[in-house]
Amino acid sequence: MESNDENNLTEIEQHSVPTEGDIQRIGWMAFANCKNRTTEMFPQSHKDISYILNARAICSECSVSKHCLEYALEFPAADMHGVWAGYTSRQLAAEQKRRGVGPSRPTLAQMWGDKY
Repeated sequence: MESNDENNLTEIEQHSVPTEGDIQRIGWMAFANCKNRTTEMFPQSHKDISYILNARAICSECSVSKHCLEYALEFPAADMHGVWAGYTSRQLAAEQKRRGVGPSRPTLAQMWGDKY
């Protein structure tokens, strides 16, 4: 049995742009244009940049890209692989600097500590 939010999500995805209320209730990632398109948004091998133009095209048609950008800016740019809201990790670092903000979440190394 599906919840009402899941039923609403299917209807919203198929028929309209989500409202801020929809995004707050369900979460922005559910509405992301890149949802279920991971291989198009991230490099397939080290130093691969061939995916970037296609990924940016996907982002340019996304109704929640501002939410995606705000999310990406919370992390250290060096930890953000792929394209987020049309930005590469270098562009995210530049945007953090331009805004005068630093990451509010820990680096991967800080999260894992001495575990690995």
